[in-house]
Amino acid sequence: MGRLPDLRAVARAPTVGIEVESVATVTTVPGVGAPEVFVRKSSGLVRVMSPSSAFVYNVLTMGLIFPWTYLWAPGALPGGRLVEGILLAMILEIPIALSYVWLSTAFPRTGGDYVFQSRVLGGGLAFTLVFSGFVIWILQWVALSGWLLATLGFAPLFLGLGASLNNTAFIDAAGWFNSATGIIVTSIANAGLALLILASGFRNYVRVQRVMWVSILVAFGTMLFVLATTSPGAVPAHLDAFSSAIGGSANFTAEAIAGAESAGVDLHPPFSLLATLLIAPIAWTSLQWATYSSQQNGEIKSAGSFRNQAFIIVGALVLTGALLALLAFVLENAVGPEFLYVAGSGYWSGVSEATLAGSYLWPNILATAIAFNPIVTILIAAGFILNGHQIVHNCYIGMTRVMVAMSLDRLLPEWISRVSERFRTPVNAHVAYFVASIPVIWLYNNFSYGETTWTSLTLGVTFACGYVFVATALAGALLPFRAKSAYEASPGASYKIGGLPLVTIVGLLGTAAGVAFLYLFITNEQLGLTSQLAYTVVGGVLLFSAAWYLIAKQMRRSRGIDVSFAFKEIPPE
Repeated sequence: MGRLPDLRAVARAPTVGIEVESVATVTTVPGVGAPEVFVRKSSGLVRVMSPSSAFVYNVLTMGLIFPWTYLWAPGALPGGRLVEGILLAMILEIPIALSYVWLSTAFPRTGGDYVFQSRVLGGGLAFTLVFSGFVIWILQWVALSGWLLATLGFAPLFLGLGASLNNTAFIDAAGWFNSATGIIVTSIANAGLALLILASGFRNYVRVQRVMWVSILVAFGTMLFVLATTSPGAVPAHLDAFSSAIGGSANFTAEAIAGAESAGVDLHPPFSLLATLLIAPIAWTSLQWATYSSQQNGEIKSAGSFRNQAFIIVGALVLTGALLALLAFVLENAVGPEFLYVAGSGYWSGVSEATLAGSYLWPNILATAIAFNPIVTILIAAGFILNGHQIVHNCYIGMTRVMVAMSLDRLLPEWISRVSERFRTPVNAHVAYFVASIPVIWLYNNFSYGETTWTSLTLGVTFACGYVFVATALAGALLPFRAKSAYEASPGASYKIGGLPLVTIVGLLGTAAGVAFLYLFITNEQLGLTSQLAYTVVGGVLLFSAAWYLIAKQMRRSRGIDVSFAFKEIPPE
């Protein structure tokens, strides 16, 4: 019966373009036969993504379009400094990212966080945390993808074209995309299109990603150029002209400022260290996803290479953090600190005067209004549309791979892990995740509990996924001791300081940083997770996941299978 000592040979097996069979693992229960622990000896997935494509995937998953920091922070945290908050989040994420590098080279298999935690910390804890914090909570990210696509992609596109071409039909279309109906329809269509692309084969997504990457870089560069070449003194006139062109007030800027002041917004707050520190958890909404490619390690070529994983994970983190900080710097210099607080008041305080036809003053809206040019509008909107659409892809890709790994361990139904022989992708898992996302899309755009809306739980995804990342960082710290054979067979085993494994040091640092983020989330109302609805949903999802594990484990045991033996094995290739 194979156990962890056999991992050395499997970990060193060739991994590019081939499938490696796992040692058949069995366990005996008194009076029962000895079936294999894993559903099958091979996952059925193939390595079609290059390290460079995985690097791009992580950058896109972190999302250059994620706008929360630029409006949520000024609105909720007056006196905080955007650039410093973003860079702080990046620095604190680095040890977490490094932990994933070690774990990915020790376990270059499909399933990422679930595999890392179950093989180091134990299956019960791993399943409960990853199923709740990832599989269930990321359904909300599917809904968020549609919201972003509608409100940051299509609405600005039609608003900008309507203004520059003097076309009221386009302006009306922008209003529809900002409505609940428009967002729900867009979200379901967005999720359905991603399902079709991904079900046809992971290789097709890799091809589509190249188009996304180029378009997003062009959009980001165009937005930066517009903002960087605009004088703060000229911004009010640009915004007033744009507002007038879409049927709004010709004195938009003055009225927005007056509206914010009437709502009690301090437009000249003193510097606040606490506010700056609290910006970091909001920025973490983007930067925590630097490690997300690890979910499909079984489909990345040379995933066992330490250098490749460092490039894919840490390289993507540093690039994205730098670009987000650069955008914050350019944005603040373009519109001025005062107007950033005005823009934030529209989002956080509900000041209607600080919106353009129902659209919040996100960086891309401001750049579109300032440029007042149909070509610039199209270039910026195309990138935002594609990055918004990419988000639902990464939700499906990552979570279906986690579900496959859980199914191979027999904790989810066997049909979840079936891989199409023709398309070499887990079609069943994709369909199941699409169906599960539909009610969440409706909840996200319609549900409220008293005065608390479901959208207030947006950062709940960051919190829930955050406890997954913290547990994985801890698994990295314990890797040399709890999965010694896998660690010693990995390339990261040679990195030590004073005889202590370096992964233990970075893992403990990452755990501490993540715990600090989680503490801030549950103790500060500015981050949206101190409501009764938030506590109920977070706790309920955790309890549901723990119950699922216990029931699934008992059901398997009644059939002669002890699933705990799977956690002592490296998963099938």
